[in-house]
This record gives sequence, C-alpha cells and structure tokens, in this order.
Amino acid sequence: SNMMFNELGLPENLVAALSKQKITEPMPIQAAALPVLLAGKNAYLHSETGSGKTLAYLLPQFCKIDPKAEATQLVVIAPTHELAIQIQRQCCDLAQNAGLPIRTLLLIGGTIIDRQIEKLKKKPQIVVGSPGRIRELLAMGRLKGHTVKCVVVDEADRLLGDENLESVRKIILAAPRDRQLVFVSATVQPQAEAEIAQLAPDVVMVKTADTPVNPDIEHLYMVCEERDKPDLLRRALHAFAPE
Repeated sequence: SNMMFNELGLPENLVAALSKQKITEPMPIQAAALPVLLAGKNAYLHSETGSGKTLAYLLPQFCKIDPKAEATQLVVIAPTHELAIQIQRQCCDLAQNAGLPIRTLLLIGGTIIDRQIEKLKKKPQIVVGSPGRIRELLAMGRLKGHTVKCVVVDEADRLLGDENLESVRKIILAAPRDRQLVFVSATVQPQAEAEIAQLAPDVVMVKTADTPVNPDIEHLYMVCEERDKPDLLRRALHAFAPE
C-alpha cells in the first residue's frame, strides 16, 4: 500500500512530469521526505546511493518556487562537478516536463566566471553548484542570498568536511534566518552530524532502511594507467558481455 505522489501533496503538473520520466511510484525516501519538506522543516535525508534522494528534495522545492519571482530561491551545493551537472539536468527536466518557467543555473569552478555573472543577471530561480564558486559569487554581490528560501547540502558528509565547511557555512549565512536547510547523504559521518546539529538544531532525521545487498556478489578490479582506462573498460565489456 504505497502512497502515491498525489497523496503526498504533489500537484498534478509535477506528477505528470514524473510520469514522463517513467516515475510513477515514490521511492521510500521520497515518501518519507515529502511531508517533512513540504511542511518547511529542516531535514537530514539519509539513504543509500541510488535511492532517489535528489527528487526527494527537489520535488517539494518545485512546489514552493515562485516562477514569477525573478530571484534565486533555491541553492543546491554539491561536492563534485559531476553531481552538480546531474542535479542541474534533473531541475531542467522537471521544469520542462511540468511546464514551469523555472530557470536553473549551474555554478561550478573551472569555468569562466564572467559568463556566469552575465547569466546571473537573468535571476535564475535555482542555482546548483560547487561551494567555492557559489561563495565567490555571493562575496562579489553577483549572487543575492537574501531571496533564498532553501539551501540543500548534497553529500553533506563530504561538504561538511574540512576544506568545504567554511564555504558551506558562508552560503548558509548569506540566506535569511528563516530559510529551510536540507542535508543529504548516503553515509553518516560523526563530523557532519555534529556540524548539522549546530547549523540546524531542530533538524528532522529522515531515513529509510537499507535494502540488503546480495552477499554473493563477487567484486573484482583491474589496475591500469589512467590513460588506458577507456580501452580496458571497452575490452572488459566485450569480454564479459553484461546484459
């Protein structure tokens, strides 16, 4: 008797957008997180990799973002460029499939900052990126923190570690005091937990039981030079011919 997305309070256009992505039933973390996040509470979402955490925090925000307001309302911080790009794509897909004029801007380092400054003038409703670059643009006054309604710290165990911690704190402090904080992780690290307890003393822990992993899986790895990886992977795929 799984709760369906509409029973969890998701509007019709988002339910339709999800079905375009072949998603019809909420995953456990999504069913657990939606009511908490829609109620505006600070939350810590903890469930294993591949369990649907990205949508678990994006869907409630898509219910709250005002597309008519030309202001950044959601900031999502990610520890790697790959993850940031993945989250940004998911935002673009949701907006497009739901017919919502919500713009998402990717702000990662290693790319020309001037172009990002130019795009920030168009006031994207969502900003996704790496802590260093987001902090830099806030410090320059190009990204405005005072309109932000929610800050998501994805892979919190990595972002609340030593080198990123200061940037994450600064980003959170740039937002108004009544903003919502969402921390997300697949593993629970004591340092991250202690930091979260300080940043959001009233945080609600949302977790799902880990699905047991098949104990009979055999793990193998091959050692090679970085440059030989694509070639070795190609040969391995050819040899093992996985389904």
